[in-house]
Amino acid sequence: MIDQGVINWHLAMQDSTDYLHIDSLIPNMAYAIWARNAYVGIWLPEQKGFLISRYKVNPMPFLFVEYHWDIVEPSGTAKPLRPLEKCLLLLPSCSDYRNDEINSELCGWLDALEEHNPPLPGWDSVGKRRQTNAGRFQF
Repeated sequence: MIDQGVINWHLAMQDSTDYLHIDSLIPNMAYAIWARNAYVGIWLPEQKGFLISRYKVNPMPFLFVEYHWDIVEPSGTAKPLRPLEKCLLLLPSCSDYRNDEINSELCGWLDALEEHNPPLPGWDSVGKRRQTNAGRFQF
């Protein structure tokens, strides 16, 4: 069951205009974000989005882009909240976003950064994303 504090936070963020706009973002900087599929992402100005570690279908993450809110709904799905740290890892090409061998280190780094900077104090957002998405398709 989802905690009421998490629900309230999500609802408040939906309408919030208190986020960093595109023109203030730094390339390759990881940001705490409010998005559909993760809460930390690396800013990619050429894609106008954030590279995230996403879980879907199984417990192995893959790289995915959540687009900045300012590019207009429904395309814009991420609101950057604050900078965390510069990513020093090599970023793969778009064609390698689902290559586990290539992106496992980057997904691990993004997940660890989210675990150390949870969207709400005490909330294991990475564990919840893993559990929710991995369990969704069990037969």
